Amino acid sequence: MSTPVDLVPATDDDLPLIRECIARFRLDDENLAAGQFIVAREAGRVVAFGRIKPYAEVYELGCVGVLEDARGRGLGGLIVAELVRRFPVRAVYITTDLPGYFARFGFRPLPDPPADIAAKLRGICSRLRSGVIAMVRDRDASIQGSGAP
Repeated sequence: MSTPVDLVPATDDDLPLIRECIARFRLDDENLAAGQFIVAREAGRVVAFGRIKPYAEVYELGCVGVLEDARGRGLGGLIVAELVRRFPVRAVYITTDLPGYFARFGFRPLPDPPADIAAKLRGICSRLRSGVIAMVRDRDASIQGSGAP
């Protein structure tokens, strides 16, 4: 990356862009709130974002997105690493159709996910994409991978 990137909490002013990208990238659009997101800002512009989504029993790392003109520079990996660092509990759950990408960060398939994650797989994930699985990683384990797919 040539320009410095700041990873900061999203603001309400960031939500319209985040919502538009979530729709375009076909990501989880349920119960969006600025306080759930971090953004990567480059020269003041949001170039990537990610979310920690709360459920009744667990939290999920979700909605990792990089704007098209900023891809291929490792911003997705920066977002994943920062979200894992900020995660409020040890078990970091995700739902994804890119298991190979997330395996680089220590995530492993989870055949029997918690009820909240299983319900998401049956619900919104089945409407948005095919081949979505649940994965988990121990937040305290170091992240090995980086970069974008």
